[in-house]
Amino acid sequence: MSPYDLPAVLYCDDDALNLRVFDANFGQRFRIFRCSSPTEALALLEQRRGEIGVVVSDQRMPGMSGVELLERARTLAPDAKRMLVTAYADLQAVVDAVNRGQVTRYFVKPWDRAEMLAALEDALKIARLELKIREVENRMLKAERLATLGQVTAGIAHELMGPVGYLSQNVASLRRDIEQVISYVNKHLEQDPDRGVGETVKDLPSLIGDLVTGTEHLRQVAHGLKAQARGDETEQAAEVSEVVSFAVKLARAEVRDRARLSSNGEPVRVLFGPVKLCQVLLNLVVNAAQAMDGIGRPGKIDVKWATQDRSVIITVSDNGCGIPLELQEKVFQPLFTTKPVGIGTGLGLSICKELVTQYGGKLRLSSVPGQGTDIELTLIRAPMP
Repeated sequence: MSPYDLPAVLYCDDDALNLRVFDANFGQRFRIFRCSSPTEALALLEQRRGEIGVVVSDQRMPGMSGVELLERARTLAPDAKRMLVTAYADLQAVVDAVNRGQVTRYFVKPWDRAEMLAALEDALKIARLELKIREVENRMLKAERLATLGQVTAGIAHELMGPVGYLSQNVASLRRDIEQVISYVNKHLEQDPDRGVGETVKDLPSLIGDLVTGTEHLRQVAHGLKAQARGDETEQAAEVSEVVSFAVKLARAEVRDRARLSSNGEPVRVLFGPVKLCQVLLNLVVNAAQAMDGIGRPGKIDVKWATQDRSVIITVSDNGCGIPLELQEKVFQPLFTTKPVGIGTGLGLSICKELVTQYGGKLRLSSVPGQGTDIELTLIRAPMP
């Protein structure tokens, strides 16, 4: 085991010999930080927050007593166990240590090695157990929040179905009516040409087609949300180029003023529900667009895909702000976000990874702070119909 993997104990004493003795007795068992003054000890606690498991201090030191040091250590390292050592049987110091420093043990010099070792081991065991309890509590809290989110999602899906039904019916009626209007207008344009009206009439079928496509997508999203809340899954296949094209349209408002968006790839199908694939790609493109804020250069987002054996590799690349190395593993954790409050929920990338994994795929992120981010989706190739 590396010394850096050992539990950390901070020992503060103004006597250099006492520091060496403490280190000689326990340095092989624990990682020891030695401090010769309370000021140095407090600075170390500030620097290594969450790393120190036990704080041991001599009582009588110039400038600040051990009790005062341990009292201030409670603020900097609230999870650390605190112990006091003194050469004097000072009852008031004991009382102050318990009341103000909330020490777990009090030792009178010369302390017994076996007793001190047992106290340090017990303190660190308790500290580790308390840390595990907090981790379990945090996971339970996240699970409860996600369960609540699932209930809310099911409710949203239910509420969406009604308006989407009305929209579908009205769009279908509008399409039939527009066809009659276009036929009527075209006859009059032959007798009285008008370039502006002609171009508008020419664009109407495409606009109606987008409305139909968007309505169908909303309907599938609502069904998908409902199925996801129930845990239902159905295997489907999607044409990547069509899904990318639609995701780009949906992301247009977020991307428009931030970056130039391009897409390129050959016709290929993947074993992935088209709505869910659109959800994943839309999230990745929007994230890329938001990464352009404040970079001070023209933004660029590229969506590319190509086949590789039995897989299809889809890559979403941007030249945005990038992600710090220490956060790159955390971005896929539920409820973790690097975005400001009110912008990110911490669920987008975690849901993307969950969906990709459900369909037997892989999602990989690589990023260089200040240069940009690449996210690579490896999906299973579907046979052409």
